[in-house]
Amino acid sequence: MSIVITDSIRKFWLDFIKANPKLEYLKASSIDAWSFGNTSEMADDLVSLVLAGKKTATCSLLRAYQGYEDEIPKVGVYSLICDGENNPKCIVFYTDTFLCKYNEITEKHAYEEGEGNRTLEHWRKVHTEFFSEYGGFHEEDILLCERFKVVYK
Repeated sequence: MSIVITDSIRKFWLDFIKANPKLEYLKASSIDAWSFGNTSEMADDLVSLVLAGKKTATCSLLRAYQGYEDEIPKVGVYSLICDGENNPKCIVFYTDTFLCKYNEITEKHAYEEGEGNRTLEHWRKVHTEFFSEYGGFHEEDILLCERFKVVYK
């Protein structure tokens, strides 16, 4: 979920830049801040996995970006992840993005998403439920898959 940029988010972003002087150029760019999922509880759970180093990947239905194509994550870009109360928790750097059909997600990707027991079976169960909430979900739907690393927390 994209979120409104608050003073605490702006300060977190500027503190990150201050700690990384080579990234001074980022001051002029807009802050890409978001949280996982569609509930504050889900956002809290998933960002805690990121902070623990268990979650290094995520995915979204590509069609969710329809009309917002400029918000599609790109390799080499920084992004700020918040918890369910829109508190900034970490900044990640995208190391890989790729398109994949839902039914072609691999065990490796499921493991990297870090959820539950980290199996493909668990990944399919929770993602089928989540994506079905958006209506018209099919196993042939295209996902935008992302890999990232935490660079600041």
